[in-house]
Amino acid sequence: MKKPCLFPFILVVLGMMLLTSCHQPESKPLPTIDIDVIEIPYYKKIPCTVTYTEGDLQWTDEGKIKCRGGYSSGFPKHSYTVKLEHHRSLAGLPEQRAWILNANYIDKSMMHHKLCFDLFREMNPEKNLASQCAYVNVTRTGKYYGLFVLMQKLNAGSLGLNKKDSLAVIYKDPPVFYGENRIQPQEPDNYFQQNFPDIEDEDRNGYLESVMQFMIHADDSVFASEIGNMFDIENVIDWQLLIMFVNNGDGVMKNFYLYKRDSNTPFRIAIWDYDDAFGRDGEGELKMLNSLYDFDRCLLVNRLQNNPYLDYNARLKQRYQELRDRGLFSKAHVEQMIEENDQIINSEVARNFEKWPIDGIGYYDASTYEEELNLMREYLEMAIPKLDQEMGYTPKP
Repeated sequence: MKKPCLFPFILVVLGMMLLTSCHQPESKPLPTIDIDVIEIPYYKKIPCTVTYTEGDLQWTDEGKIKCRGGYSSGFPKHSYTVKLEHHRSLAGLPEQRAWILNANYIDKSMMHHKLCFDLFREMNPEKNLASQCAYVNVTRTGKYYGLFVLMQKLNAGSLGLNKKDSLAVIYKDPPVFYGENRIQPQEPDNYFQQNFPDIEDEDRNGYLESVMQFMIHADDSVFASEIGNMFDIENVIDWQLLIMFVNNGDGVMKNFYLYKRDSNTPFRIAIWDYDDAFGRDGEGELKMLNSLYDFDRCLLVNRLQNNPYLDYNARLKQRYQELRDRGLFSKAHVEQMIEENDQIINSEVARNFEKWPIDGIGYYDASTYEEELNLMREYLEMAIPKLDQEMGYTPKP
């Protein structure tokens, strides 16, 4: 009996292997940032030497560094702000001097910030700004310190401000949406946390105070006619929808930059700090849909949604319909984003959690990296149908 020829079969197998290798490229080794310094304090930048290595590329620059974070400062793995002496491109991100090395300690998926930032920009690249991010390994004086999320620092440059304009301004986490329910400011002489220009050069808190007073006191008809000149409503809608999609309750009143590029552009929101997302709260506790965002307490959104002269609620639902139809707000799209990020870091997470154990200080449970990815998928399965119902979404036929 004649033996079958195996050559065609071998060709098919080789072809399938080739196709697989094209669709699943091997992840490259992550860049390494070495910080040569002994102790790193909070609230004060100290000199340091930074050595960056990516493949065959290596350079060294002087800089200044300090620890950063509020609640997260109590975790053993610290985040840093680094300002280099020269403008540099790190991990393929746009050149700048100031960078954030986010420890991402409380989020064991290492993805909440990056997924939310990427999704927000994808919704409207022109108007929705957030830090561009990349993954890096960090060492301190040559000793491994962990896997980090490298972030652009949001400043006048990255937010596109005209620094010479008299109304160009940035506020970081301004309590403007609290209205008359004033809170204790972090800086007594800087209630709205003006970030640019330096408040010692020019105090522009009074400008945002006037905007807040308008939101509090203007009657409905005046509010309806003027609010679009003060705030970019398309940007506000996307900000609200992202919070609803990922269930970031913390993001309603804080965790954002409010900025104005120049006298001729309205205020826009750039998002920041999205630990509270995809089923976990901002402290890392499991919440899924047990607690939800509350926009009734947000002065701006409350007035927009309850103004009889505005079609804000209809625009909100229409925009949600658009994002669902485009596939951006879908389980498949976010899962693809998860897989793409996992491919970059899955070979590094074991070493990170060996350094910073999954049952360490600050965690509510000992979930693993893989379990956190599955938790995000489970969250999407629960949240999207609920949001579809709330927003009256009807899929295109």
